[in-house]
Amino acid sequence: MSVKKISLDSEQLIDFQQWKQANGDDFSLWDYLFGVANAEIAIAFTKLFLPDIIEHEGSIFLAEAFNKETYEQWKTKLGNDITAIEKVMNHLHIDDLLPGTEKVGIDNLYYLGNALSQMWTSRLKFLYPDRNFQVSCDRDEYTVVVTFCQIL
Repeated sequence: MSVKKISLDSEQLIDFQQWKQANGDDFSLWDYLFGVANAEIAIAFTKLFLPDIIEHEGSIFLAEAFNKETYEQWKTKLGNDITAIEKVMNHLHIDDLLPGTEKVGIDNLYYLGNALSQMWTSRLKFLYPDRNFQVSCDRDEYTVVVTFCQIL
């Protein structure tokens, strides 16, 4: 049997490693979730992975991050470049959203960013099947940024 995996460095997940040490080598990330997570947090994460989307003047934005005044400021600064406005308004620094990111390592943040970008890609295709989007996940040594824009 072949298992398809994406790269996750569980060795840098210190809390998980403590649980694994206490529960044995067969202890999995799913077991860990059962031990530490709850339904409310899982439901809240759906809004990150399958975000609400808003359309404004033909542009597509994360509803959670959209603000009409900010949109107008970027429109004044960038002109009518929808792609540039969407890129800047839809970008998310994962380390700004979630506490404790410095402890898990940049590679694991990048893993999370890639998972997030895959989910956003699916969400956008589902909501706007007639439009094309570029969803990207970029990193440097300190941060991971996920963003999207339409391809016009």
